[in-house]
Amino acid sequence: MNDHTLKALEFDKIREFLSSFAVSEGGKRRCRKLSPVTEYHQVKHLLDETTQMRAEVEQHGNLPLNGIHDIGAAVERAQIQNFFLDAKVLFDIGETLETAEMLRKYFSGCADTSPLLFEYTSSLAPLTHLTEKIRKCISPQGEILDTASSELSDIRRRIRQLRRSIIKTLENLLGDEQKAYAIQDDFITLRNNRYVIPVRSDSKTAVPGVVHDQSQSKATFFIEPLPVVEMNNELQILHRDEYYEEIRILTDLTSLIAADADAILHTLAVVETIDLIHAKALFSKALSAVPASLNRSSVIALLHCRHPILLARCSAQQAVTEEHTPSIASVFWTFDRPEVVPIDIIKRAGISTLIITGANAGGKTVAMKTLGLFVLMTQAGLHIPAAAGSELPVFEKVFADIGDEQNIEANLSTFSSHICQIKDITAAATENALVLLDELGSGTDPGEGGALALAILDFLRQKRCCTVVTTHLNLLKNYAYTTDDVENVSVAFDPQTFRPLYSLVYGVPGFSNALAIAQLHGISDDILTKAGEYLNGSDRHIAELIHGLEKTHQDIIAQKKILGTIIDHAKKYLSTAERFCEALKQKKEKILKEFEVSARKLLRESEQELKKLIREQRRRRLIRPDNDFTDSEATLNSFSDVKKKLAASFPIAQHQPVQPVETLSTGQNVMVVHLNKQGTVISADNASRCAVIAVGSVRVKAGYHELSMPHAAASLSTTHALKQTVSFHAAAQTICLPPRVNVIGLHVDEALSLIEKAIDHALMQGVELLEIIHGIGTGRLKQAIHEYLKNHDVIARFESAPAHEGGSGVTRAYIK
Repeated sequence: MNDHTLKALEFDKIREFLSSFAVSEGGKRRCRKLSPVTEYHQVKHLLDETTQMRAEVEQHGNLPLNGIHDIGAAVERAQIQNFFLDAKVLFDIGETLETAEMLRKYFSGCADTSPLLFEYTSSLAPLTHLTEKIRKCISPQGEILDTASSELSDIRRRIRQLRRSIIKTLENLLGDEQKAYAIQDDFITLRNNRYVIPVRSDSKTAVPGVVHDQSQSKATFFIEPLPVVEMNNELQILHRDEYYEEIRILTDLTSLIAADADAILHTLAVVETIDLIHAKALFSKALSAVPASLNRSSVIALLHCRHPILLARCSAQQAVTEEHTPSIASVFWTFDRPEVVPIDIIKRAGISTLIITGANAGGKTVAMKTLGLFVLMTQAGLHIPAAAGSELPVFEKVFADIGDEQNIEANLSTFSSHICQIKDITAAATENALVLLDELGSGTDPGEGGALALAILDFLRQKRCCTVVTTHLNLLKNYAYTTDDVENVSVAFDPQTFRPLYSLVYGVPGFSNALAIAQLHGISDDILTKAGEYLNGSDRHIAELIHGLEKTHQDIIAQKKILGTIIDHAKKYLSTAERFCEALKQKKEKILKEFEVSARKLLRESEQELKKLIREQRRRRLIRPDNDFTDSEATLNSFSDVKKKLAASFPIAQHQPVQPVETLSTGQNVMVVHLNKQGTVISADNASRCAVIAVGSVRVKAGYHELSMPHAAASLSTTHALKQTVSFHAAAQTICLPPRVNVIGLHVDEALSLIEKAIDHALMQGVELLEIIHGIGTGRLKQAIHEYLKNHDVIARFESAPAHEGGSGVTRAYIK
């Protein structure tokens, strides 16, 4: 990318924003030198780095990068022979290496979630031997520690002891009452790095010693008393030894730095790169940005995008240097201006050129610059402030001719400066290039300027460039209508208020609205009326047509908004209805499950009661077999209670009330209620209220309470399973034939389910024998039924029916 394009699209401002998020000087320097790349895989790699770092920042917070220092030059100097680095510089080197080790450990567990960041830090060589040595020798304040060497520790111990002796001797002199008259002040000080005391000038002979200094008023001499002269001499020697030992320590540490210089410089490059990527991630977070999806189809789809410079707001006061200039490093940027209107910039496949037209100050140039800047940001690995789903191709070159670059010194007019830029662009344009031209054809005669603009667009289309231009020339608007791969785009304009809406409308040219804008800026009505008269008929017709299109577009947008609201409400109601239906379904299933559990429980309890009654009857017959027993009142009541309980829990649905039977005669038709079948009376005993009814070929003995007259009986619902009918007859004492269930032709699961229900009904009726008609076939169904009956709790035994009653095709199951 050439510097002119970067400047025209204000990429330097993006670098400035980015550098404010970097921590180290090296990281800031890399931010200010950031440039877009042009290789597809490189762009994707840079975007993935930023995306992975953004995820780490959002999940774990910002990285602690304050320990990175600008040590590159110091490491280079360390390789000079017999050179030693300052202690503070050595500490900075150690702290930078410690930060690098921290980053290496941090990302060592991120090989799956952040593979690119892991790849960077995994290349770092562990230099713990160097950092531990520096920590042992140098304090954070840049002082050489006593632990640096045993010799230095011993020297400093002796210095402390000797200093205490000197001070104690001088304190004794100051406290000597005989010499108190000669002492000017009661303190000990240093002159020429030797301990001295202040003595009055008129009494200097009272304190024998060496004079090192005199006060400005000449009233005081600073004298080194003779008793401490030798001690001060020894102290100077120790200080000299200390200095040489410190130089030796610094030299040794510097030599260690020089030995690992390549590894240290590589480490510095990696941590500064991490700082750069970290700054990109923080910038992305501050912008609420997303990575653009890359494509190879030249499609541009920037959705809901906002220009970052328009969003920027400095939320901290700038620091001022000695030269009274603002310090960029101290600036803290936020990007939250709510008045910025987002736009959609779309270039479909098959379209090579977008011609943006419309009113001045309507956002044409901003839209074009937003596109160019987003391309540069994306190809520099930066996220863009747009909606998810935005996508861009990767351009090999980006050219921009934007703004008025008139140059008086170079004798260039506005038109000439544009032509010079266009000359360079057309000379360097390639197939995979993005060309942005602002106010193409302006600054000269509209006719000639328009003709030249069309020729330039033809040339760029032949080069297969992606071109975006802004213009006010009607000739270019017509060009878009007559050329397949060129599309008109206009900046939206409110036809009622004559104010720009800062959005783009595709497929429709824009009208400049010069008169309307002039009116908004206070031009008198007389001038505007006269200007309207000068418009020729075709221009006036075009203006009216475009105004009509703008009004229609606004109406469509309003209707689209209403339709969107309706669709949102419909989706909401549909979602509510689906949740309600699901809740009903779950409630139904719950109720059915609870009913099934309670029904089975009731059936088991009824079974136990009936078994108890049957056992009692059998016991009485075994004890007195010759007696003609009739059911006792207690037995009948118990049996009646069981039936009432079952009837209460499983009521028979009836459409009409059942008419009870009072008297019957032979040949009369009646309904057997529990079978829902009509039969003919064979015999009837009105006294005992019992009758024998012929239902088809079956004879059923039933009480009058189990019968009803045909015209009053309700048709009861019956259950059919795959055209198989299960028939259950009266209780054990009133059944002539055993109940049967026919499962021929059913699958095993279906047959077993039907048999289970038949057993439950048999228990309810109190029968002891159930016939299962399954046929012979392959024998698989019979085997499954026998296996099922063998493990059933209420089946006492089972056997095949006699040959004349079905043989092996029928199984008789005896109920306990």
